[in-house]
Amino acid sequence: MPSSRHLLLVSLLSASSALTAPAWADVVTEQKAWPEAGSWGQAWGDDDPAAQRAPAPRTPRAAPPQSAPGYVPPPAAAALPGRPTAPAAQAPVRGAPPLPVTEMGAAYPETGGWGQAWGEDEPAAAPPPRSRAIPSTIVNSEPAPRQTQAARPAQAQPSIRAEASPTAQAQRSASRAMERASVIMRGEDESGDAVGLKRPPRIIPRAMRSVKTTEDGNEPVHMVADQVIYDREFNVVTAKGRVEMMHEGRTISADTVSYNMKQDVMGASGNVVLTEPSGEVTHAEYFELTGDFKNGVARDIRSIMADNSRLAAQSAQRVGGDRTDFDRAVYTACEPCRDDPDRTPLWQVKAVRATHNQAEAQVEYRDAWLELKGIPVAYTPYLSHPDPTIKRQSGLLAPIFGMNSSLGPSISTPYFQVVSENEDFTLTPRFMLDRLATFDKPDKDVPTSVFKRMQLAGQHRWRGIHGEAITTASIAADKLTPGIRGHIESKGLLELDRTWRAGWQVQHQSDLAYRSLYRIRTEEDRPWLMNRPYVEGFSRRGYAMVEAMSFQGRRVIEDSSKSPVVLPHMVYSTVSAPGWAGSYWSTDSDALAYTREVGTQAQRLSSKVAWNLPIISPDGQVYAISTSVRGDGYHADHLTGTSKTSGSSGRAIPEIAVKWRYPFTRLGQSLTQVIEPVAMVALSPNSGIDSRIPNEDSVAFELDETNVMRPNRLPGLDQTEGGARGAYGMRWAAYPSRGGSIIAQAAQGWRQHKASTFAAGSGFSSTRSDYVARIDVTPIGNLTLRDRVRLDKDSLVMRRNEAGFSIGPPLLSFSADYGLMSPSTTSSNTSNTIYAKRQYINYGLNSSISRNWRSSLSLNQDLASNGGTVGWTANTMYSDECFAIVGAFNRYHSDVAGLLSGYHLSLTVVLKSLGEAPFSVF
Repeated sequence: MPSSRHLLLVSLLSASSALTAPAWADVVTEQKAWPEAGSWGQAWGDDDPAAQRAPAPRTPRAAPPQSAPGYVPPPAAAALPGRPTAPAAQAPVRGAPPLPVTEMGAAYPETGGWGQAWGEDEPAAAPPPRSRAIPSTIVNSEPAPRQTQAARPAQAQPSIRAEASPTAQAQRSASRAMERASVIMRGEDESGDAVGLKRPPRIIPRAMRSVKTTEDGNEPVHMVADQVIYDREFNVVTAKGRVEMMHEGRTISADTVSYNMKQDVMGASGNVVLTEPSGEVTHAEYFELTGDFKNGVARDIRSIMADNSRLAAQSAQRVGGDRTDFDRAVYTACEPCRDDPDRTPLWQVKAVRATHNQAEAQVEYRDAWLELKGIPVAYTPYLSHPDPTIKRQSGLLAPIFGMNSSLGPSISTPYFQVVSENEDFTLTPRFMLDRLATFDKPDKDVPTSVFKRMQLAGQHRWRGIHGEAITTASIAADKLTPGIRGHIESKGLLELDRTWRAGWQVQHQSDLAYRSLYRIRTEEDRPWLMNRPYVEGFSRRGYAMVEAMSFQGRRVIEDSSKSPVVLPHMVYSTVSAPGWAGSYWSTDSDALAYTREVGTQAQRLSSKVAWNLPIISPDGQVYAISTSVRGDGYHADHLTGTSKTSGSSGRAIPEIAVKWRYPFTRLGQSLTQVIEPVAMVALSPNSGIDSRIPNEDSVAFELDETNVMRPNRLPGLDQTEGGARGAYGMRWAAYPSRGGSIIAQAAQGWRQHKASTFAAGSGFSSTRSDYVARIDVTPIGNLTLRDRVRLDKDSLVMRRNEAGFSIGPPLLSFSADYGLMSPSTTSSNTSNTIYAKRQYINYGLNSSISRNWRSSLSLNQDLASNGGTVGWTANTMYSDECFAIVGAFNRYHSDVAGLLSGYHLSLTVVLKSLGEAPFSVF
């Protein structure tokens, strides 16, 4: 074989793999394989190397093709050489001098000769010296078993790895374009190609199997194709059929890809798809990119972003790998219609020019129109929004227009600021438009003058690995109330370690009408506010907590000076491991101190030790036996109702209690039933009410089905129930085979001695309590029912009733809630009333017309003698994958000074990925 031909073959293998060990090949037969693919020499315009070893007529070299770059016709078939049956002696490995730059580029002496690669005896001939340096290998790989070579300095450009079927193998020249890349040829699996041909033996260098980066840390370009053709005259590599190229997380696939190694330009045509690391997918009819995928142009481009929104344009230009400019762009977040993909989407933005800046994660539009169903409805010279990779971004949010009967017209302009990945805040100034006209006559008090014309609200959010916090606050000054008004609400939790955590809840407002006037809702939306910092700890069998509390609100107490401040309140509880017969010990300790400006101040210390024994008899009866001893100590000041206003007192309360139930079960094909009688008996000293012990946490007791079976039915610790007492009842449950359940229960309590422990109206002012019952029907078909009642023990008059039901399918369902509550007092003195008799009913109508449309209507009525319609609300919402509109109209009643009863209308339009536009009227 001529020396020049040796150099040619060595150059090809050197350009295709950067090795530190010789290549290897699978064992093949000596007969000609894959005649349709052609031989190595024919594929590259050279003679068949297999023919050089066997006498055969020499095939002349074909003339270089004169067609356009990027395509070479398939050569004629030839055989692939086989591995000899007996291994030949390996030539000694010698350091080779630099090879000259031939027409195929620089050669690599490290790879060995053609014969070495195929297991033959012929070593690589030593070429004459050359003047320019040789491009280095891709990586420093581990030494191979048969030979080791030193790696040479690598260039900074990425490499290309090509995987091709035997129809052609891609090679790169060692010219200046070749210095930035080399090609590694790998066969595909042996399952056969598109026409059923098996793949030939793979050539996979051992040292390169795990190589993923070059010596300088750059990832090489990986390429997979059905056919790869090299045009050495124009220095162009063309890949055809199921072409895929991967580089630095980007993937491009096409029917045909041509790469000009001299100009480092790649052209792709036919079903071109470019996938970004962020998940963005771009389709185009034609793409022209640089070798690093960072710069290029495209025609008829369509992009699908990470959130499934779409951007199409007539043409696009990619700059720097992080910016794409679109001409005549159309953007929408709506998915194409399945039945008619060409139908105009519900909304879209058309712009003369659009820019997707991936470095700043921003999409910008210039001269843009917003169209609804193809009809232009709004124009803006500039519009921007974050791309789908950004969940939060600083900037102005959509303004909010509002109208209120008490405050007049207003406009809010929220500003959102991202502080870090886990922290942000929103600042929302709300300008009162009817008062801005009088700003030329400011008050002497500048802050008050400003806040009479503006309400400033803000929200701060933080979420970390070991905690989270959210704080909302506002400040204003309206024309009706002098001075500065405002509110603050904050809630947070911090994990101190695996056992302890700390938290807080802060709620405060300047006056009782502020939140209602500015329609500010708290998290719990209770009629009172509470401040509560706390620390608590959890162990396997214990719990500890320290907290402080203060309250604000007209519903708590009319005079705020009488509102208590609890500091501190400490709780500690433990449960032992099960012992004899499953019994266990439990302890509960409590320490409390509270004070107020006017009224009783006290400190309390309580501790309880109990022994508990659960028993299940052989016939299925269930017992829970408990014996306990509790000790309480008090010191109180400013007592009322006693001759001595200050002093200390204590008490010891031994107690024994037994709970019993006996469930019976009946199985059926369509219905399974469980019926069980229940009972409770408890015994402790009848201590009654001690006037030296203030009552703070046992106020406003009302008997119901949740507490009638407790040994101590009173809440809190200040008052206790003594003497012999108990309760009995029945529970029945049915479980239909088609799903759902029906549960009904009824009970009555009793006690030996009549005392003033329970107030009048509580349902337990005599030795026998009222009857309490409950029924729950959860869903059986389209019916849901619930009812809680308390009936007078003598006349069976309804003393309390809370009932509700819902009937109908999701298409249209009707619901109603009814409530009746008797007057409640704090003691036997009926003049100390917590609330008077209440009776109300609420109606509701809900409809899910379709998957996208939902509507609801509600009506609230007060059934008392001076009642009437309290309010009503109507809501309608449409929502799909890209658009939502929510409308609400309600009538509200107010008894707060400074807040008028009236109407409220709100409308919110949401365009996915663009934002929302809320409007508020009245």
